[in-house]
Amino acid sequence: MSRPKEVGQMFEDDVWCLFYKLGFRCLNKDENLSIPWGDNGGDRHQIDIVAVGEDAVFVVECKASENPRNRSFKDDIDIICRYKEGVTKALRQLYGQTKKVRFILATRNYRIPDGGEDENRMKQNKIFHLNDNTFDYISNLIKSYKESVIYQFYGLMFKDELINNNKISIPALQGKMGGQKYYLFSIEPSTLLKIGFILHRTRVNDSMAPTYQRLLVPSRLKGITKFIDDGGFFPNSIIINFSGDTKRLETYFEPAIRSTDSTSRFGILYIPNAYGFAYIIDGQHRLYGYAASRYKDKSTIPVVAFEKMPSEDQLRIFMEINENQKAVSPSLRLDLEEDLYWNAQRIDSRMKALRSSIIKELASNSNYVLYNKISVGEDNALLAFKPFDTAFGKSGLIPSATQTKYIGDTDCCIYDTNNTDTDREMRESRKRIAQFVNGVYSIMEEQLQEDKKSDYLFSNRATFAIIALTGSLHRHLIKTDVINKRTAIVDRILSIKPFFESLAIALNELSDEGSASLKGRLGQGADTYWLRFFQDLVSKKFPEYCPDELVEWRETQDESIQKEGQELRNEIKEMLRKVVFNCLKDVYGDRWENSILLLKNDCEGRIIKQIGDNDVDSLDNYDWRDWLEVADYKSIIEKNYNSPQFADAFSINTSVGDSFKTKKERLGWISLINGPKGKKQDAMTQAEIDKLWLIRDHLANYVEE
Repeated sequence: MSRPKEVGQMFEDDVWCLFYKLGFRCLNKDENLSIPWGDNGGDRHQIDIVAVGEDAVFVVECKASENPRNRSFKDDIDIICRYKEGVTKALRQLYGQTKKVRFILATRNYRIPDGGEDENRMKQNKIFHLNDNTFDYISNLIKSYKESVIYQFYGLMFKDELINNNKISIPALQGKMGGQKYYLFSIEPSTLLKIGFILHRTRVNDSMAPTYQRLLVPSRLKGITKFIDDGGFFPNSIIINFSGDTKRLETYFEPAIRSTDSTSRFGILYIPNAYGFAYIIDGQHRLYGYAASRYKDKSTIPVVAFEKMPSEDQLRIFMEINENQKAVSPSLRLDLEEDLYWNAQRIDSRMKALRSSIIKELASNSNYVLYNKISVGEDNALLAFKPFDTAFGKSGLIPSATQTKYIGDTDCCIYDTNNTDTDREMRESRKRIAQFVNGVYSIMEEQLQEDKKSDYLFSNRATFAIIALTGSLHRHLIKTDVINKRTAIVDRILSIKPFFESLAIALNELSDEGSASLKGRLGQGADTYWLRFFQDLVSKKFPEYCPDELVEWRETQDESIQKEGQELRNEIKEMLRKVVFNCLKDVYGDRWENSILLLKNDCEGRIIKQIGDNDVDSLDNYDWRDWLEVADYKSIIEKNYNSPQFADAFSINTSVGDSFKTKKERLGWISLINGPKGKKQDAMTQAEIDKLWLIRDHLANYVEE
């Protein structure tokens, strides 16, 4: 038998275990720890967690909720501020005056808005907020970094704070390339591990954007450590950037001599001894491979260090290096597109950046339905990034573009293509589109039954369908003059609300058979099928909404239309055979068979392959012409097209008004006889059936009875 722990106790235990996994072995044994903080004997405070490490002590207050909700932490922050100084003094008396003390407010399922009063007061009072994102991030660090996780953890907790006042002095060569100053030196891994920081692509590090690194691969890290301990080494350099933007964190180079043959200078480089001061652009596996090695204090590793390099240049170097080595994952590349292309000259590239930025706004805004539900960078979540990017690209909410101009119907997007201040329009449209899409998700979340949400709201298939449907309905509302480009977002949401309410109701009432059929759609075309299915449900309630693509889709679902199409194709194939051989006989007479001798031999080979080598004597029992395929007929027609017989019989125009001059255009109808290559069954529309009738009636004139 078991009894679930109370939510608050469970969270305290989880945070306690987090510190234990980080390597802390001096922790409070239970929740009854009380520490004096004032001169009055009664000035004591119960502390949830105290973790004492080699360099620092962490004091943690834990607050948890069973379900996500908003709450002010003003009183909790005030209490921490009141006892903070006294508790720090007491802990240093116990564990040493040089110990750093960091106070942490840990929360679970509480939403604290970015830039809000609570967040600002924590920053002002140096209280670290360990929220759900940070907890998950540190947990992933533990899995990936093992013994070396403590370095990244200290960098996160004490970013840009001095370890001590003594600068690191090291011989270095100063040079310049690509307009950037750099230093070349060799340093002990243990030193670089303490001052280094990896900009993982995670919401925890958003304030240091653009971030770009992936989490380490644990198996690869372990292999590198073994390689080093077995005497191996890496001759290539670690690439870093010194990020100091204050006088306290500035590097200083003292030149010794300067060669007359080079602009490079040799001297002593003085580096601030500060946590998280050096961003690792490339080489994190090599560096952290030394963390658990016996050589971390004995070996030195080569480093190329840039100074105050713009974050965009860091990102560019990372991409250039990794594109030529281990490919950047598709999900990380989509996440990076905002920083890569935001200020790009190409319009289509800027639209990529806008899509990326909107998705991250939906994922990071604590007031939105999709908060923490989209995988961004190294943050794994319920929904993938890619379906959102694909859907926004096809939704029409964001304009389509080439390198130099916008294309398509720009009147239906939520972006002013006439605004010449592109940066401002990008930022404003990001906000508008995110608000609009969140409004749609809010409607669906409110109307859908709980047991339906995982399938029809918070799934990757539903992602594409909902966002693409939002764009389609938005276009419908504009085309019917219900809204226009000047309509406020709140009014657009009100206008689209009835459509999505009807969709939610229809999905709630969907039969088990219908649900199984929808969820059973897999592979290529499944996203489009979900979209059409959702459009069909809406259109049944609102018949005036019936876009052309939905009309065509409904035809492909009509069994009578599909049966008619298949029968027509079979009839045309039989007619095609008769007309082709009639034309061959007209052109070549009795020697017609010699004109396609290679094709005849090929067909006989197909027969032998079917019946087997041991039954070759029975080859005469088969008519090789029965083994011809549509592609074979096409090759015969193309080979003989210059003859009047073939040109007259097989030039069929199925596209009224389109060009009909070249041989390719005149024979384009042949592709309609077979379904697309690789598909077992090709669903046909009424328009395609009409074209098949044109082909059938044309060939009928050349069939000799």
